[in-house]
Amino acid sequence: MFKRIVATVVVLLWTGSAFAAHPLITDDTGTQGKGKFQLEVNSEFNYDKETEEGITTKEIGGEAAAILSYGIVDNLDIVLGVPYQWFRVKEDGDVTDKEDGISDMSLELKWRFYEKDGLSLALKPGITLPTGDDEKGLGTGRATYSLYFITTKEIEPWAFHLNL
Repeated sequence: MFKRIVATVVVLLWTGSAFAAHPLITDDTGTQGKGKFQLEVNSEFNYDKETEEGITTKEIGGEAAAILSYGIVDNLDIVLGVPYQWFRVKEDGDVTDKEDGISDMSLELKWRFYEKDGLSLALKPGITLPTGDDEKGLGTGRATYSLYFITTKEIEPWAFHLNL
């Protein structure tokens, strides 16, 4: 625990101002613009420990993902997400399951179809492709689909986002 506290203090002392938007659960209506791209790299880590009937189970895992957005035209982006996932399960200190690899990739389009006076509207259809090995716990084993209706309203210095 002491090492974690020291590491946190060191990181906080050496950081500057950052204005990143991840990890928002919502999306905004902004697009890259024709011929422009954006590369997002993010990660998440998880840890779970529980004891049931005298057996202690620990699961440690995470995911690192690269998301590439490219502006086809000024108001239309194509977005490709490639996640790499890993996990390890231990029961009473013995490893019972361990896997890592590419998980299910996603392909989306974001189309901003309205923009006026700080209000913009967009549609974002997507498909998640079963590229991960579902038998190893790295994917769902089937394609999934999504469609988001996104609203952004900018009232300086604020921006409000609604995703349905």
